[in-house]
Amino acid sequence: MEVPVIGKDVLSRTIKDFSNTKWWNIPRKEIPWYPRIDYERCIGCGLCFLTCSGRVVYDWDPKENKPIVARPYNCMVGCDTCAKLCPRDAISFPHLSELRKWRDKANAVRLAKEKIEKIFSGDSNIRQ
Repeated sequence: MEVPVIGKDVLSRTIKDFSNTKWWNIPRKEIPWYPRIDYERCIGCGLCFLTCSGRVVYDWDPKENKPIVARPYNCMVGCDTCAKLCPRDAISFPHLSELRKWRDKANAVRLAKEKIEKIFSGDSNIRQ
């Protein structure tokens, strides 16, 4: 599936809309995996905004000098790099046990193994 480009951010990074994609056959919008910001803890350092460059989940509010979760479903399911880098622990994600439930619901382990087998068997039709 081609992911549509929906614009550029203030840093001229290409913004794509991943909200209509699937994660191991589960529609992305059914998986509430995205960052939540505790603005009382946030110091506006910008690490989250700058680090999330591939999926461009965040925008920047110049008036408040703080990040905004502008495209929550662009967040890669399972990624929590921004939360790990936050110096004030102001970013949170669902608990890992929730992620494991979605993994199991999607049969992701079986699907991943099948895909790996296709890749290394020379099957050119691996995007299924």
